[in-house]
Amino acid sequence: MFRNRKYFCQSITFYQQEQLLNKVLKDCEDCFKQLDQHGKSIKRDTKDMFIKFTQAKLQDQKKLLETDSVGVFQMLLDIIENVAHDKPLMTYILTTIDAIISENQRLFKQFMRALTPQVVPKLKQFLFLDGYDKVVYEAAAKIVTMIIAEEGGNDAKEWVILFIGGIGNKLKISDQMIMPICVHFLKHDSLAIQFIKSGGVKIVSNQLIKYPTDLHIAYYTILALWLLSFTSESIPLFNDPQLGLIRMIIESVQKISREKILRVSFACFKNLVDVSAQCIELMVDNGLIKVVDLLLKGNLKDQDLIDDIKYVGEILEKNMKILTSFEKYVKELNAQNLTWSPVHTEKFWKENVKKFEENDFLLIRKLAEILKSNNNQNIAVACYDLGEFCRFHPFGKVVLEQLNAKQEIMKQARNDDQMIRENALLSLQKIMLHNWQV
Repeated sequence: MFRNRKYFCQSITFYQQEQLLNKVLKDCEDCFKQLDQHGKSIKRDTKDMFIKFTQAKLQDQKKLLETDSVGVFQMLLDIIENVAHDKPLMTYILTTIDAIISENQRLFKQFMRALTPQVVPKLKQFLFLDGYDKVVYEAAAKIVTMIIAEEGGNDAKEWVILFIGGIGNKLKISDQMIMPICVHFLKHDSLAIQFIKSGGVKIVSNQLIKYPTDLHIAYYTILALWLLSFTSESIPLFNDPQLGLIRMIIESVQKISREKILRVSFACFKNLVDVSAQCIELMVDNGLIKVVDLLLKGNLKDQDLIDDIKYVGEILEKNMKILTSFEKYVKELNAQNLTWSPVHTEKFWKENVKKFEENDFLLIRKLAEILKSNNNQNIAVACYDLGEFCRFHPFGKVVLEQLNAKQEIMKQARNDDQMIRENALLSLQKIMLHNWQV
């Protein structure tokens, strides 16, 4: 009951931290009772406002912020400046500030006007002290980031460098809070560019790799990518198939079918298709057209989201014929980077199978060699393609037997990897029947 009527319980630092929240609730109740122990450390006006604010229900706290936000913020900041050694009290104060200034821009602007020069250094200091609850470090880092990003300048760029360099090292920030903090850098072009220069995008990609199905982390990570997509400096990173940002966003959309994920993902895609042909190619290569079709057949309610999905889908459809060309296949094969793109489909093989006769079936020989590689996806796609070649070429079975490809596919049919095993077995069916039809 208590948590439902207090601001600090709404801080994002308590996300999935039920046990910690219960502990903080108990500690904070004790610190309210012992407020007078701080004696002259804080002013009488601060004590009076503290008691008035903390004893109020959430709705009354909001009304107090409407009528006397200056008094509330001065009280909170005065306590930070003068009794930072009180650990339970700092947990309450910092998570309360985080919740208030995150609620809307108006409250954040009022907080900025109430700041004194001593506050930011004091907040930074928390990050390097021991013994506080983890939410103190995370709330302090988030508040500092919001303040410094809003003020801008060289101090802000230096803070980006410090923060990115300190993740997983000196700064006590959990994985769940990294992106909710970083998004505040990325709302400002100059800081987004510094974020890229400081290697921040690698941290973004690592988040999606480590937590592919975590709704909270995926949402804030893709939100960060959407904000980055407004800067031209980010486009080469989205274009990089090895970094795989587009592929990972598409995988998140497929694994976490929630509208909040869809909104930020397609807002990001919409930005990218307007500026990069390479990004369009990667979206097609990674099956986004199929995802678009499934989503539009679903039961989406948000018209803005539906419009974004349609917009992206229309652009991908316009470019699909270009991307399913024979030249595209040769490029993929020569790079030994086979993906489940439109060039690995029944339609492609039906239209292009005769072209594989060139140079004494050189491309088929390359596919057969890939069967001996260590790349699971390459092997699986090669099995599929060789099956399709045999299916549509009149002498396909003979060619594969001459290249010893059939025996290699039989070996892969016993592979421990399910994707390889399934595609190898399907390929063998086509080879055995030769004139196999769907």
